[in-house]
Amino acid sequence: MNDEQSKRLSEAADALIQASDALEEGRATLSDARFDSQVDRDRIAAAAQMSSKLDAAGKRIDDAVRKGTVAGAALARPGAYERYRDATAAIRDGRALARAATEQDGSANKRAKGQEALARLEAGLASAAVIVFGE
Repeated sequence: MNDEQSKRLSEAADALIQASDALEEGRATLSDARFDSQVDRDRIAAAAQMSSKLDAAGKRIDDAVRKGTVAGAALARPGAYERYRDATAAIRDGRALARAATEQDGSANKRAKGQEALARLEAGLASAAVIVFGE
């Protein structure tokens, strides 16, 4: 591995770690006590924060996937492009679900939509990890 390949791989690994941290922040919002509040304003704020954190995590994961795919191509890793396509589809779905969560009726439905978004984003992150670190 030459210096350029090493640099690209380390940037991709760093982006993946940042994405993982962002996803953990998004996951934490799903257990926000405000979802169970008697005050409607609190429930709406919890859903908005959840949606925002999950969408931000999706952006970070997308960045990691892109950097990982470039590094994978530089290292001539087989299957990197296919993993890229799988990951971007999962991320796109996850971000759409996260944004749609605030439009659901009731805090239970908002949280459920957030959990669906989290699952899709986790799938995208898992694909990104395979792109960066190999199988």
